[in-house]
Amino acid sequence: MEKLSVNGVSMDTIGIALGAECIVFGLLAIFVLARPLVSGNCKPDTLMHIKLKGHIKSKEAKEILANLNKKGGNRLRAWGCILIAIGVFVALSDMGEHYKMVYIIAFAPLLLLVPVLQTWMYASARLR
Repeated sequence: MEKLSVNGVSMDTIGIALGAECIVFGLLAIFVLARPLVSGNCKPDTLMHIKLKGHIKSKEAKEILANLNKKGGNRLRAWGCILIAIGVFVALSDMGEHYKMVYIIAFAPLLLLVPVLQTWMYASARLR
């Protein structure tokens, strides 16, 4: 069977590039974004602190924000691992057979918005 190519670049190369993209974004999510959130090394968000300040005592507000950061960091880690798994799968698979998946996999790093939305929904429900 003849290998598919796009502008002279084989689909295997495209699969490896897309897999590397997913792996890099997953590693960035885990080690750069999630690590400070989980360890508590980041400052509380000032907008959330202002929102909480009127309703709760300052010490309780800091505890709630630290809890939100920890939950958000853990979710970001989980979705980063999922993105790395997708990247490994794509890098090792033959994209020539599934060339339409290239368009979907190219936007796979947008999966990192899922934990952001989950944390936002959790915070909205918790702060009511």
